Amino acid sequence: MQTIPTYSIRNRNIVRNLNKDLRCLHHWLLANKISLNSTKTELIIFRKKNTKLPHLDIRLDGNKLIPVHSIKYVGITFDEHLTFTEHIELLNAKLKRTNNLLAISRHYVSTELLIQIYYGQFYSNLNYGCQIWGQDQNQLEKTNVLQKKAIRLITFSHYLEHSSPLFKQLNLLKLKDIITMNNVIFTHNTLNNKSPLIFKDYFKPKTINHRPMTLNLIYSIPKGSLEVPTTNTNFGAKSIRNICTTQWNDILRLLSIENYSEYCKCEYWLQHSKLNSFKNMVKDHFIKNY
Repeated sequence: MQTIPTYSIRNRNIVRNLNKDLRCLHHWLLANKISLNSTKTELIIFRKKNTKLPHLDIRLDGNKLIPVHSIKYVGITFDEHLTFTEHIELLNAKLKRTNNLLAISRHYVSTELLIQIYYGQFYSNLNYGCQIWGQDQNQLEKTNVLQKKAIRLITFSHYLEHSSPLFKQLNLLKLKDIITMNNVIFTHNTLNNKSPLIFKDYFKPKTINHRPMTLNLIYSIPKGSLEVPTTNTNFGAKSIRNICTTQWNDILRLLSIENYSEYCKCEYWLQHSKLNSFKNMVKDHFIKNY
């Protein structure tokens, strides 16, 4: 996959170089006896909504590649504006079918089996790629409603019953907390050098002047916090780096208050904690506050 900035995509040299790379790719595939169906190869140009689609003449094996509005890649549907609206609509359709399955099977199987169905058919779809498509909560209203409906079906609750106690009863996370969990796990792995090398300097530790270690301090900015990137646009504020940094700082502060003795032993206790322990602490924190 090759990415070209939209502001320079009209440059003929860039298009010429891209066509040259595609010819080299085609020759390499032929030399290694690998076939590539150029008629099924798709081209997508990621751009802002107010940016016009440029005219391109990009060819593969003599066939012109026509830009499409969306493309499915490793199970996630990317649209040209990266709003993920189409992916969320497809996801909601899958979740509706799962709710129908729960509505029928709940009369014949136990609650434990219903939870297994939930994890296999519902949670797996919610969790997959949620860091990519789920950062904008304004688009997830319908998805949240479907998840609450699934929980009410499992517990045989009234369709208007408050859902938070039901999530707590079943020990299940809400969608927004599933996304937050994935964000802070990614941050934890990155800080411990367990992410790909491209993320090595993705997060910057926040410099905090030395002060006496008191409970009042961790109510504000505990050590181990990260520097929130400065942004001048809404796109920057909604970036994964910015969101992960903010959520890591919030989780660090809240868990340090709940585990003040651990914080006193080591100010970087959360970063140095084992991944499984970290997951359990974060999940328990969410469930406790439902």
